[in-house]
Amino acid sequence: MILYSFPSSPFGCKVKAVILACGLEKAVEIKEFHPWLPDAEFRLLNPLGKIPVLQIEDDTIFDSPVICEYLMEKSGMLEKLMPDRIKSLKIQALVDGIADAAVAIRYELFFRPEHLRCMDWHERQQLALVSGLEYLDKSNLSTDVRFDNLCVAMLLSYLEIRFADAGFENTFKNLYEWYYGFMKKHPFLEASKAKDYPIPSGITRLEK
Repeated sequence: MILYSFPSSPFGCKVKAVILACGLEKAVEIKEFHPWLPDAEFRLLNPLGKIPVLQIEDDTIFDSPVICEYLMEKSGMLEKLMPDRIKSLKIQALVDGIADAAVAIRYELFFRPEHLRCMDWHERQQLALVSGLEYLDKSNLSTDVRFDNLCVAMLLSYLEIRFADAGFENTFKNLYEWYYGFMKKHPFLEASKAKDYPIPSGITRLEK
């Protein structure tokens, strides 16, 4: 199996965490690919041109929620990692929504010149980001290796590198105390955390 992802993608990191939790690291080759690179062959793997994508023999699976369930089922870890399926899917939906908002903010501020930025759009995404973190901060998260916890931990690893100056660790103290404790208890997950990575050549910011 081949996973197409990018080191800083919160969605790809979630899949990588599941790979480690399922003991599939030797069964999955990871190819780092930025979805903004023009690549007609990648569009054959995912017509949406989005990561992550899992290639399995002559087929592909996308996007991250489907990939994660496939890997958990394939490894026989589905019930162990998702003992409460509805709760896990609910947290995943929340985390993915927060990640969508965070990535949208990142693109709006980093890839667009200032005169093209839409601050109404930015504020809407910021509200979703903060409201989602407030919800998680009030949640009773366990320190077990479960799918919902993997989702939350990998989201926070993304915020660590892309929103380092936002002060979230001071605003959402319960959530970040849980995060640091969770990662300390399960150090094998460090390899799946989001990592800052140079933008590949050939990708330009919007200038028009």
